[in-house]
Amino acid sequence: MTHSRSTAQRGGLRALLRRARREDGAATVEFVLLLPVFLALFLSCFEASLVLIRQVMLERGLDVVAREIRLDSSNGLTQTGIRDNICAEARILPDCTANLLVELQEIDPANYDLPSTVQPCVNRETSVMPTPAFVSERASKIVFVRACFAVDPFMPGAGLGAQLVSSVDGTSLRMVAATTVVVEPI
Repeated sequence: MTHSRSTAQRGGLRALLRRARREDGAATVEFVLLLPVFLALFLSCFEASLVLIRQVMLERGLDVVAREIRLDSSNGLTQTGIRDNICAEARILPDCTANLLVELQEIDPANYDLPSTVQPCVNRETSVMPTPAFVSERASKIVFVRACFAVDPFMPGAGLGAQLVSSVDGTSLRMVAATTVVVEPI
């Protein structure tokens, strides 16, 4: 009886070894191993291109509005108006008016000190919007304009999206565009 059991075990082992030697599933194994790598690469490229398009549109919107600020010697543009104009120019930014913060600071021509590199931005986790600097009387002044936009990555937990999130709130990506303009005299 033990002899028949060991023969059966050997027969089962032989069948298992024959299955292991077969190569008809080799392509499937390679596909299953490489598919996640190629998907992560593809989605990271998509994420990078989406971020780049949004950054370019934010820069373009700020450039168009900077021209309006430069020609606005009557100081008719308000901070909300500037934000709305940037959002109108950069149509690809999702929920732009709630996630964009615009800052205007006067630069002293005596020393040309630029504002700090720490930009105020919307903290979407706490719903706090800091009060940015805003120069109301701008005629014949040098004005530094900075816009900060907070947006969620396309895939926040994987690939490039996981690396791009801000350390401020841990969920959003900060995009900053800045320029300096000299406002025309009255």
